[in-house]
Amino acid sequence: MNDNIFDEITADLRRDRIADAWAKYGRYVIGGAVGIVLLVAAITGYGALRTGQQEAASARYDVLLTEIADADADVKITRLLAFAEAENNGYGALAGFSAALEQAAQGQYDNALSEFDDLAARGGLPDSLQDFAALQAAIVLLDSGGALADVEERLDDLIDDDNRLQPMAREVMALAYSAHDKPLEARDLLMQQIADDSVSSLSRARAEVMLQTVRGGLIALPEAAAEPEAEESEE
Repeated sequence: MNDNIFDEITADLRRDRIADAWAKYGRYVIGGAVGIVLLVAAITGYGALRTGQQEAASARYDVLLTEIADADADVKITRLLAFAEAENNGYGALAGFSAALEQAAQGQYDNALSEFDDLAARGGLPDSLQDFAALQAAIVLLDSGGALADVEERLDDLIDDDNRLQPMAREVMALAYSAHDKPLEARDLLMQQIADDSVSSLSRARAEVMLQTVRGGLIALPEAAAEPEAEESEE
């Protein structure tokens, strides 16, 4: 994706094409890249991944990535899952994330959701990595048209004020509310996002554009639009 990606996203949102924008950019913007997993790991200190016993695991993981670089998606997923099963360490967790992200990219939503849910519940992982897995599970549900209650379940703890993933969780939840015809709930979350000084300028700008779209939908609710039509028919 080029440097103009965020201009393209904003343009789609301004054309009231939230669904199109999400389909093309959602996972990239919200945090689907494996690099973000590595970033989360580094922040928590869990990814002091190249010390002690992790040296060998690091080398094995690098070899795996080289071997599967040009492989078909199914081969990549199989190899990554096998590595994740065999390695009870940080690189095994990263392989699990990578496999689940690839499954999601290939439309294998049930498998991706199961893997992310397993990672979110895995004992021994830092809270931030478990939270990141829960966020990705919610995104998979949003991608696949999952139930709103299931999205809410994954994001419930992430919406808390003391969670560093709160801004991303708010955005995913607002998109889910919009997708499930709950514009008032989406509006409330987007307004919280805009008022939050801790969020990035990009996230705030995107929330402002989405809020305009949500408010546009509120102006033309089906009930409100039906009244003038009824009056015209009576005349």
